[in-house]
Amino acid sequence: MTTPSNNSDRGLPIRPRGTGSDLADAVRSWTEAAPPPRTSVEPAPRCFESTLQMLPGVTLPLRSMLVGGTGSQDRQLLISPVATRDEQAALGTGPLTLVAPSLLHHLHLQTAIERYRPVTLWGPPGLAEKQPTLAPMLTFGRDPWPYDEQLSYVVVEGAPRRNEVVLFHRPSRTIYTADLFFNIQQPQGLLSSIPLRMMGVYRRFGASKLWKRWVTDRAAFGRSIDQILAWDFERVVMAHGDPLEDDAHDRCEIALRELALID
Repeated sequence: MTTPSNNSDRGLPIRPRGTGSDLADAVRSWTEAAPPPRTSVEPAPRCFESTLQMLPGVTLPLRSMLVGGTGSQDRQLLISPVATRDEQAALGTGPLTLVAPSLLHHLHLQTAIERYRPVTLWGPPGLAEKQPTLAPMLTFGRDPWPYDEQLSYVVVEGAPRRNEVVLFHRPSRTIYTADLFFNIQQPQGLLSSIPLRMMGVYRRFGASKLWKRWVTDRAAFGRSIDQILAWDFERVVMAHGDPLEDDAHDRCEIALRELALID
């Protein structure tokens, strides 16, 4: 990976070739060469909203989350980009990393890559093979993650059709989930209530009943959830629904127990 010539150049005009290990080495070199983090308090994550039309009459809210400062020295991480004007206007001039948090959350990635010119792209296991046109891509759980002080992660194992990555922003005690939880209080679309009722999340916070089908290894899934619940989070930002601000940690655990997804 070519190291940016200055802090305002987020783009990589030439896509690197090589293995995931090569890319990881390049990211490590860039990280070590980057300026030290600023001492000012990092701003709280910012969210940007769009919509996703699943079927005629079925519309889901779609939310991205931006972590990081707005100065030229501040690195930024954008989770599940929605590629809207508001999202683009909020980006600073510092180096940007894009994050795809599941095998299904890649709809706007190509547009975001072209518009935002990130220094790196990260995705869950299997996404690079599913969407080879998005290469080069680093993979959670395989390549070294250099941003743990800003943003920790857990790959939710035991559900290979999703391979969701849940992320934790320690300074604000916020987690981001793609499809693990829903909180759509004001559904849009004439028919949206039908699938939401079937999933058990109509106008309420909860985990979709579909997870009972997606989870094929209960033990592996349970270990991943234990790691997530070990975080001291107090807020949940979801791709689909309103952020959860009250009793978030306990309500997440209750929602998973409600479906007997954890013991």
